[in-house]
Amino acid sequence: MKILMLVNWKIEYCDTKPENKQPPDYKVKGEDYWFYRYFKNNPEVDVIDISSFPWLENFEKNRLHFYIWQAFKAIPKLNKYDLIVSHGMPSAVVVCLWRKFFKTKAKHIVFDIGSFASASESGLALKLMQFASKSLDGLIHHMSSQRAYYEKFFPWIVEKAQFIRYGADFDFFGVEEEQIAVNKPYIVCAGKNKCDWDTVVKAYGESKIDFDLHLIGGKKTRFEDIDGVVEIPYLPINDFIEQVRGAEFCILPLEPVLFSFGQMRLLQQMALKKCVIVSDAPSVLDYVEDNCTAVVYKASNVKDLKSKMKLVCHEVEKKKDIEENAYDFVKRICNERNMAEEVEACFDVVVK
Repeated sequence: MKILMLVNWKIEYCDTKPENKQPPDYKVKGEDYWFYRYFKNNPEVDVIDISSFPWLENFEKNRLHFYIWQAFKAIPKLNKYDLIVSHGMPSAVVVCLWRKFFKTKAKHIVFDIGSFASASESGLALKLMQFASKSLDGLIHHMSSQRAYYEKFFPWIVEKAQFIRYGADFDFFGVEEEQIAVNKPYIVCAGKNKCDWDTVVKAYGESKIDFDLHLIGGKKTRFEDIDGVVEIPYLPINDFIEQVRGAEFCILPLEPVLFSFGQMRLLQQMALKKCVIVSDAPSVLDYVEDNCTAVVYKASNVKDLKSKMKLVCHEVEKKKDIEENAYDFVKRICNERNMAEEVEACFDVVVK
């Protein structure tokens, strides 16, 4: 099988494996890309990222919300492949529109991370996605509750849609090591986008926990003078891993958006054998069991989060059990190898 994959981020095309990047972020010449390295039938995979010109990249990302230049590079090649795989509708919509009017040899499947247009229920974006999606041959989603949205707004896609859990790269993150020695114990809260830092900071302040709170991913001036709060900018992946390894536990305060978000961060921290206190956002409910593989709190609820933080701090044996269960869950079930097996089976059905 020949596959052309369109990803909605930039990757490094290289001759040797870079030290500080995850597999989705690079393509080594002559080697399998990302999860395709686990496919049994060894497909030939080419990858086109969103690289173009700085002004166009900015316009596409922040105004259009889909990628024209990437599609222009892909469209002349559509008849050279058996399957086009778009990761996200921003990398799919132009190809979908092309295939509405022109027949291609290649089938087209999308990983629908964003519930088409962020689960829109009205407006031009919804109408565009409804029109474009009718040319899709298959769809994979990582959040089971997206199906209800499809049934209401995209009923023609329901039979073509398959729920497959996202899988963390256990080979990359799941290496067992001792917790790193630190000068002062700390909690990690990683990720700024669509994360409710305000609730975390308030709960932290009220809890009186004698740990620092590391907010990773950016800075907000209103947190600068709060005792114990340490703001850290975006970190390369190896530095991020070191931060998580040294943490007492992690907090993932995801906002309750109706599309896939935060699963990768959650599973990475679980694979690093950390107890994660996570909000009850729809995107993670397929990935955790409360008080078993993680600790779940009500999104935006300061009182509940404070209670869960104290629980994790004071019940040391319970925290250790959750860490072990989380690690085992990713190792046995929610890993990239298992995801790849299900994805390959889905691809085979679409192509046949």
